[in-house]
Amino acid sequence: MMKADKYVLLIAEQLKTAVLNSQVESIILGAIANIEQKEGADLISPVLTKLLAWLENLSPLDWNSTQWGCLRYASIYLRKYSKMELV
Repeated sequence: MMKADKYVLLIAEQLKTAVLNSQVESIILGAIANIEQKEGADLISPVLTKLLAWLENLSPLDWNSTQWGCLRYASIYLRKYSKMELV
């Protein structure tokens, strides 16, 4: 398994437990800091791209309303974060 996939799985598992948007942001920012520290900044973009693809392919039928709200927020937050980083 590629390193990026490993991180996506870890982040996804954490996001599934979030109940507040602030937790979603903390999970994502914490993961980015962790990847940068352990692997270097080059791995951040592939991880976020794969994570966003995973989030966008989820079905609302598989989650309760709290989880679904947080997972949708995660995809919105990732898109905003990616735009901020590119500037």
